[in-house]
Amino acid sequence: MKFFVSRLCTAALIAAIPVVPAAFATQASGTSDTITVDTSLSQRLLQTGTTQTVYLRIAIRGKRTEESHARTPGNIALVIDRSGSMKGAKIEKAREAARMAINRLDPSDHASVVIFDHQIEALVPARRVKHPEYFHSAIDHIRARGRTAIFAAVEEAVRQIKRYKTPHRFNRIILISDGLANVGPREPHYFQELGEKLGNKGISVSTIGLGKGYNEDLMAQLAAASDGNHAFARTAADLTKIFNQEFDEVLSVSAQDVEIIIQTRDGVTPLRSLGRKSSIQGNTIRMRLNQVYGTAGHALLLALKVDAARVDPGSPVANVSIRYRPAKGERRTISRAVNARYSHSAEDVRKSHEAGIMERVIELQARERARRAVKLRDSGKIEEARKALRGNAERLKSDMRRYGVKSKRVQSIVKNNEAAAASVANRARWNASRKQMREDLSNRQGAPVKY
Repeated sequence: MKFFVSRLCTAALIAAIPVVPAAFATQASGTSDTITVDTSLSQRLLQTGTTQTVYLRIAIRGKRTEESHARTPGNIALVIDRSGSMKGAKIEKAREAARMAINRLDPSDHASVVIFDHQIEALVPARRVKHPEYFHSAIDHIRARGRTAIFAAVEEAVRQIKRYKTPHRFNRIILISDGLANVGPREPHYFQELGEKLGNKGISVSTIGLGKGYNEDLMAQLAAASDGNHAFARTAADLTKIFNQEFDEVLSVSAQDVEIIIQTRDGVTPLRSLGRKSSIQGNTIRMRLNQVYGTAGHALLLALKVDAARVDPGSPVANVSIRYRPAKGERRTISRAVNARYSHSAEDVRKSHEAGIMERVIELQARERARRAVKLRDSGKIEEARKALRGNAERLKSDMRRYGVKSKRVQSIVKNNEAAAASVANRARWNASRKQMREDLSNRQGAPVKY
């Protein structure tokens, strides 16, 4: 689940309203020996006496260490499609990427290699990576053949992961496939359900779709539901880069089994989370992360309705507790108070938006609109989909101007929506655009921020 920490930022109270003491910072940040946490609101000021919507951001990042003995040991299963469509450069590059992945592990890690077509084989059952050459030799003999049983392959990878699953290891399945599931379960909702079950057990699945023939809904939903990454490899040559980005992350895991609990005060109502699922009961919001990286931060965003007439200006608007398991030792907790300042001036409030937070907000809102546009195209409503995609691009550009956002990431999403709008009537071009859209809607390898 995604969670949000927000800091209600407001300027000093004006006129008869007393100024909030300096101790009530509009940002709250803290560190441990494992993670850093920053909580902030999307505005430095709130409007006195009115009801307004603001966004609470909780930013969490692991502390990276270059020392392998200090990082969280890995428990990794590589799952490689060897069906007939993988012949040639695809299987060659998949072998190359798998060898590279094994070379980045050390004897503190466990790994397995599962290969699949219509049959499933644990080519290298789970074991310590003491002798990389053993893995290399097995990988070198992978050949393409047969059909595609993705679901059963992931289930076998889970069995391998469970052999060495402990609270102080991170558990990751990395799946590469270029095709459609045509043996066993094949509808995306089955893979979403599987991903949710695995995520709840602390196992994440990262998926890499190769070429234009794979089912991006299946792959993206499996990854998202389990708190993993999803990437679209346009050509076989992209695989090594994607694998490197994936292993940059997994070898920087510094905390896992992360639970975020946000408790809002009277007058502050949680509305919804953006991007990541949450559980909201009354004034309590709960979210989860499987792991925290040293190479990428997590931004958890929550929309809050603040009735400033009811909120005590001297009290926090929310309290945040983050419970997590470090690489070594028992579970720990970091707690933060989220405070706010208020102003009578509507103009000062308008100018107080935080561009960095609003960048995340407008991107996640754009993701929601893009999902609706894809559904329109899938249902055959081509012109409606084109209009929705163009409208999404224009709304993004307008929001960037309004909040002073200059993000290259958001600019690329604008271009991808425009390209998708231009391709909706052409089946081949739409196939590629749709895969790009799914990657935009997912957490991906190498992204500096995860949602």
